[in-house]
Amino acid sequence: MPSRKLTIAGCERNNSGASSWPADSEGNMEILQRLWVAWQPIVDLADGTLVGHEALIRGPIGSALALPADLFAWGERTGRARQLEEACRQHVFAASQECWPSDKPRLFLNVDGQWPVLSDEWEHPVPDAIPLAIEVSEHRSALDNPALLAALVRWRQAGHLIVIDDYGTGYAAAATVLAVQPDILKLDRQLIAFIDEDVRKQSLVRALRTWTHDLGIRLVAEGIETEEELAALTDLGCDYGQGFLLGRPNALMVEGSPVDSQRRRARVAAAESLGVDPTLVLYAQSIAGSPIASYVVDRRRRMVAWNEAAASLLGYEPVELVNQRCFQSPLDHRNQEGQRLCTAVCPLVHSMAMKRAHAAVTSIQRADGQRQLVQVWVTPLFGAPEGRVVGALEQFEPVAHWPSAFNRPGNEIRLEARVGV
Repeated sequence: MPSRKLTIAGCERNNSGASSWPADSEGNMEILQRLWVAWQPIVDLADGTLVGHEALIRGPIGSALALPADLFAWGERTGRARQLEEACRQHVFAASQECWPSDKPRLFLNVDGQWPVLSDEWEHPVPDAIPLAIEVSEHRSALDNPALLAALVRWRQAGHLIVIDDYGTGYAAAATVLAVQPDILKLDRQLIAFIDEDVRKQSLVRALRTWTHDLGIRLVAEGIETEEELAALTDLGCDYGQGFLLGRPNALMVEGSPVDSQRRRARVAAAESLGVDPTLVLYAQSIAGSPIASYVVDRRRRMVAWNEAAASLLGYEPVELVNQRCFQSPLDHRNQEGQRLCTAVCPLVHSMAMKRAHAAVTSIQRADGQRQLVQVWVTPLFGAPEGRVVGALEQFEPVAHWPSAFNRPGNEIRLEARVGV
């Protein structure tokens, strides 16, 4: 992960974690206005179909409040937690109106039980409204919150599903499940991590699955990160899954199933057919199932592999790019001034020449002709046994703004990035 030091609107955070917080009202309003929504898919583990998207709030990109933990800590620290909660719901509602798929999957919405009131659009939904699944975290006890319990009844009558989130980490025990009567129970990542290797976790999830089936409750396994975890949870009968393996939080909503192992194998076979260094084939295998948009090039910048996440984000299929030299491809990386990086300071060339990882923000041409702003991480790849550079790996994720968009006059941005393999 990159290490950063950034100063913005009087708020600074560095690698030690030390932060100072904006106190002026203008700075606070800017933070609330600069929030953005990342969507993470939730998938039916039986057939790979898309069930819905969870709305995840992120702070201003490049700021000390970019991460959710820092953002909500700021809300508590400054006494603006309720204002922040309301702003989050407004951003989610606005974003969902702009991009929600026509087949209307569920919108999984987190609600803080301290303020169990939704906007009128969600409290009294029209017949064609986006269906909600309202998530209540078990980090606060629902049993001691009569207003929340009343709201749950009201929301269920409005046609929304009720979800207990983070099960296994806080207050939610059998009594909470019986009182709330959720439609869905989300198992926390602590119960899911390495479940393929832990028979105790397997036994617990198996027992929960039997119990929730009897109650008509569906189980979501959160935080699935490996194929082995996915296989174990499918065998245990979990209904739904969520996690980096199935799809990272993304500003662009992914439609359709994130799971397609046959296409992954085809991408690896395409790399093998090019007769490139075995190291590059190994990396082609590594990125095939990655939820991070990625591609691999050889020393001549010939495209060796292009994964499913990259295809979903930009719209290009491998046949359009693989075996082309990247500066001849339609990707057309450009910097903030509009200069073509492929013929100027190419991140791939820089990384391979310096034998160091490199990070940058660039815009890339999508297959539909639009330009996509992305944060790029480039890593040189070294072949064995000589240890010479044989190519490079580029990974990228969408961002909403160029870094300077959050800079006020007189404030300084200092970005130091180091990316490890």
